[in-house]
Amino acid sequence: MTTLFVREWGAGQPVIAMAPLGLESSAFEALGTLLAARGLRTVAVDLPGFGKTPAPTLPLTPAVLAAPVIALARSLETPPIVLGISLGGRVALETALAAPEAVRAVVAVAPYLPWLRGRLFLASAGLLDPRLAEWIPLERLWPVLRWLARGLETTPYLRDDALAQAGARLVYYLSCPATRVSFLSAARELALDPAHGPGGLWTRLPRLAVPAAFVWGERDQLVSLRFARAVARSCPHATQLLLPCVGHWLNGPHHRCLAVTIADLVPDLLREAEDPLRRDRTSGTGLVLRPCVVVGGAEQAAAPAVVRTSHA
Repeated sequence: MTTLFVREWGAGQPVIAMAPLGLESSAFEALGTLLAARGLRTVAVDLPGFGKTPAPTLPLTPAVLAAPVIALARSLETPPIVLGISLGGRVALETALAAPEAVRAVVAVAPYLPWLRGRLFLASAGLLDPRLAEWIPLERLWPVLRWLARGLETTPYLRDDALAQAGARLVYYLSCPATRVSFLSAARELALDPAHGPGGLWTRLPRLAVPAAFVWGERDQLVSLRFARAVARSCPHATQLLLPCVGHWLNGPHHRCLAVTIADLVPDLLREAEDPLRRDRTSGTGLVLRPCVVVGGAEQAAAPAVVRTSHA
C-alpha cells in the first residue's frame, strides 16, 4: 500500500493537486491559499518517489503514479477535481481517464503529453537504467547544492513564487540517490509514454468523460503550444486557456496569474460537471487568451497549510 504525503489548505470542494517532475506538495502553497479564500479545499500530494512519498518497485509510469491518486480520490467524501502541472498534469489526465467515476473534473497545466513526432528518438530512453543515478555522487556536493538552492530561494524575483521555490529545493533533493532514481524513472517513462494504441494517450483522450481544462503558457520553452492544437482535435469540448506572461517554471510575480486562472476555472468546471450538456454549448471556443493580473494589487492573506499523510 502506497502512502501519499499530503498538504491541505482550506475546506469545501476538494482539489487534488500534483506537482511537476521532481517537485512536491509545497509547490502549491500560493494556489492552496487562494483556493482556500474561495471556499475550496486543496489536497496537494507528493507523488510516489518524490518528497516524502516512497517510490514503489515498479517503473514510474503515469498509470503507476496515478494509482494512489485514484485511491485517494475514492476515499474522499466528495469526488475531487484533479489538477496537475507538467508531469502532474499527465498524471491528472491518467487519473480522469482511468477512473472517471472518482473525479468531477480535470485541470492540466502545461501537461507533458506524448510526442506525435520523433518517436524513434524517444525510444532510445528505453536503454536508460534509472538505477545508474545511484552511482552519481551528488550527495558529496550537498553543501554546494544547498547553497545554490538557498540562493535561488532568496532571489527577490522568485521569493513569492511557491512553484519556483519548490523547484529551487529540487537542487538539493537530487542529492538523495532514491530521488535521483525516481526522477530518471519518471522521465524515462514519460519519454516512452505511448502516443497511440490501446494504452496511448492520444487514442484514449477523446474518451475523456469529465469536464476538462488545459492551461498553457506563452513563455513556456519546455511544453510546446502545438499540443494545444492536438488537444483541440482529440478533446474538442475541453476549455483551453493561454497565459501570455507565464512560462514553465520561473514566473516570479506572475505565479498569481496562474493561481487566479485556476481558481476562476474551478467554478466553471463544477457547473459543467452538474450540467453535462454545457460542454456541447461551449464546444469549439478554441484557445482563449487570459490577461495578466499582476497589477500591483494587495497580496492574498496567507492561510496556514494543514499537513497530513493519506493512506491510499
